[in-house]
Amino acid sequence: MTTTSKWILGVVVLAVIVWIGMSMGDKAPETKPIIKIGATLPLTGNVAMLGESAQQALLLAQEQISEKTKYQYELVVEDDQFKPAMGATTANKLISIDGVSAVLSFGSPVGNAVSPITEAAKVPHINFFASDMHVADGDYNFVHYTPPYEDSRVFISELGKRGIKSIVFFAQYDNPGVGAIIEAFETDIVGTDIEVLSTQKFTTGTRDFRTLITSVKGLNPDIYVLEATSPELETLTTQLREAGVQTPVTTMEAFEFSDQLGLFEGMWYVNAADPQDWFVDLFTEKYAVAPKFGAANGYDAVHLIVQAVEKAGDGKIVPSPEEIRNALAQIKGFDGALGDNLDIDENGIVVSGAVVRVIENGAPVTVGE
Repeated sequence: MTTTSKWILGVVVLAVIVWIGMSMGDKAPETKPIIKIGATLPLTGNVAMLGESAQQALLLAQEQISEKTKYQYELVVEDDQFKPAMGATTANKLISIDGVSAVLSFGSPVGNAVSPITEAAKVPHINFFASDMHVADGDYNFVHYTPPYEDSRVFISELGKRGIKSIVFFAQYDNPGVGAIIEAFETDIVGTDIEVLSTQKFTTGTRDFRTLITSVKGLNPDIYVLEATSPELETLTTQLREAGVQTPVTTMEAFEFSDQLGLFEGMWYVNAADPQDWFVDLFTEKYAVAPKFGAANGYDAVHLIVQAVEKAGDGKIVPSPEEIRNALAQIKGFDGALGDNLDIDENGIVVSGAVVRVIENGAPVTVGE
């Protein structure tokens, strides 16, 4: 047999082997379609510690996604510094440039900026840190966070248990979450013996509270209620003490915006729902630090999107935003980090309860634990 003949025979044999392999189904595994989930978080700025914890929770959720899913899931995260204008920019970027199938956002200020954008673009959006439930307005917007009426209900109950009848509010009123909490409280105290002696309003960026403090010192409330984010919260608290005010302070949720919890040592307050123990353990084992509040909601938000996508899609093509939105709205009995058997209600809200906490040794402890 000539060299040429051997070469031709080798080519024929190789072709037969390839044909047999293909006919027996020995094909390379198909790559799953990729679903992009966008997130806009405060990774820098005054509440970066909360945004960083939230990002860790999102990444942890991504790791927990089963290999048996129909799709691959990719997170695209942007920094908004907890500023509405930046949140609007990052949301537009995630939708128009990154082509995400869903958007996650953090907090009422940014949530209110993102919601009109996602609604107009018809892209599903879950905010997992908004006290302002208006963030869920529209067909494509959802909120997974403790509603203000839950905070208010628990807060009023605790005031009653402690015999507190008169309060003064200090309120960062350009934060829509603060406004929603106070509005719920003012509605719920009607018919009770609790009296709001004064509500001192200020805006983000205020650094001198001495005039406001002086105007209410003579009212002698049983307690001061501080509704503010960092750094206004710490500055206000410090200036209260510098003014000689020793009256206790409390809040609905605001204390855990601070990385200076020692300022509130021994003070009780109402906070959003506690995460389940298994999530705290999982997070702590992964990152060697406990999750901040809101992190568990973010973990759930990723899994809610995944559940909706898996239900809406066939694994061959990426489901449309409308299909994902419809599947998301129909989720019932979701078992998550914030509790078991959670539902998305008709307003697009995953409702979770509030808890009473106290600052002990510079750390939050839920009362009763």
